[in-house]
Amino acid sequence: MTRDDLMPPAAPLPSRPEDGHKGIFGTVLVIGGCDDEKACMVGGPSFAAIGALRAGAGRAILATPRTILSSCLEVAPSATGLPLSEEPSQAVASVMEMLPQVQAVIIGPGLGASERSRALVTSVLQSDDSPPIVLDADGLNVFASEAGHGMTFRNPVVLTPHPGEYDRLAEALNLPLKPRSAGERVEAARKLSGCLNAVCVLKGQGTVVASNDKSWTCERGSVVLATGGTGDVLAGIIGGLLAQGVHADMSDPWDLAAWGTWIHAVAGEQWASRNGSAGMLAADLAEEVPAVMSQVPRA
Repeated sequence: MTRDDLMPPAAPLPSRPEDGHKGIFGTVLVIGGCDDEKACMVGGPSFAAIGALRAGAGRAILATPRTILSSCLEVAPSATGLPLSEEPSQAVASVMEMLPQVQAVIIGPGLGASERSRALVTSVLQSDDSPPIVLDADGLNVFASEAGHGMTFRNPVVLTPHPGEYDRLAEALNLPLKPRSAGERVEAARKLSGCLNAVCVLKGQGTVVASNDKSWTCERGSVVLATGGTGDVLAGIIGGLLAQGVHADMSDPWDLAAWGTWIHAVAGEQWASRNGSAGMLAADLAEEVPAVMSQVPRA
């Protein structure tokens, strides 16, 4: 088996015309970050925004609490900012006004579990104006706590749970808990996808990308990815590809999630090939993404 044989069986990514501009490569809205008594989280949304831009999105907008927005923009200075009020209804109003102007949403990195967080997740998932969504990190945890109340998706959604987040979702939805073998992980990802009519990217060694009718296991990657922030970069890559897919009428989010997973894994390999098996930072991973993107077939 060659390395190319380990690529996902997905449609090629959209082409990038030489006369293209940022407006045709999509805008990604990243909703995340928190600043409260329990935690202050800046890196998650920032690395997601960087991941989206490194994957080719034209713009990334960071929607974070006003108190940490400047810090987030210091980490991701190529993004722009949308300051959110700590008052839930005002934060929701700001995001709802922005949704029709963007082509993809990432919600959850560093979001926390406040009343504001719950209001944002619920409103975005239930909005008729929302573009494709990557539901990640605390967004998954908020959804798991609300799933028992019958909350469902109205728009294309890509879920990106690590094993712990999967278990919280599975418990709320009465799905199999703690899948550990390769076969169990594939079955778990497919059941979660089918239950919610969403694409599931079940992270871990051998990340599984599943939808109702197909699944693929990523056999690329490196242990260097086992560090904080790399999952946020993955959410950003997928979000960036979704935004570009909207403009190019590439309608299957499974294809884009699969390519995003492959790009993320190979970027980790490339860094490890030069530096060893430990010490990579999320920012280092994001820097590898454009070179890996050049290996992906284009339409």
